[in-house]
Amino acid sequence: MPVPVDPSALRVLVTGYGPFRTFKVNPSWLAVKPLHNTTAYTSGPAPRPVHITSLEVPTLYDAVLSLVPGLHARPPVVPAPRGPASAVAPPPADGYDFILHVGVMSRAGNPIRLEQLGHKYGYDQDDADGKFCPVVHKGDPPVRGFGNGYEDSPEELLTPIDCPALLEHIKSTGQEHIALSLDAGRYLCDFINYCSLAESERTATHAKKSTPVLFIHIPPVNEPLSTKEPISSVNQ
Repeated sequence: MPVPVDPSALRVLVTGYGPFRTFKVNPSWLAVKPLHNTTAYTSGPAPRPVHITSLEVPTLYDAVLSLVPGLHARPPVVPAPRGPASAVAPPPADGYDFILHVGVMSRAGNPIRLEQLGHKYGYDQDDADGKFCPVVHKGDPPVRGFGNGYEDSPEELLTPIDCPALLEHIKSTGQEHIALSLDAGRYLCDFINYCSLAESERTATHAKKSTPVLFIHIPPVNEPLSTKEPISSVNQ
């Protein structure tokens, strides 16, 4: 059954990661799953509906490389739903208005982090299937990261989102446990962040509209926040 969407709605895509290492259910997916096919509203005198689509991404390098370019295609390409509860509204022909990627921090005690920077190289850890990121330059050790198709992309990419202003806005709502970051960790979180930023820039060269991208890191459940607090920050 088609998912109804207000034609005037802004369209937001939010991703969380699947299981990896000690996380049998990834807190990032716990945070974004409840937002799927919900509608929020912008603030101001004339609130506009915001339709949210949530996707779970396997914690695999190959999955990111195969999925993310499609999210920035025109029209976007999204995975087939696994069942009625995960049905996806038809993507907007001219692309999503905003893509937010969410991942979990491995260390407890850290605040929610707005990641401002994505990195092209330095991915030396294996993924949830025990596989490594592609080798870009052979050596001892080899340099792993983005190679084929990303030769012209710079070594670092900044989000176009004004993160300091966003930080202050979120803090003004009472959420103090949040901070800015320039290091997303050179693992799958950093990997999807860079990939999405690069694909957004690529789209901007041949489409009228590129999609702004942001990645946020959330702590493990109850360390130090409950699941509801990351959900609240994501929704804002």
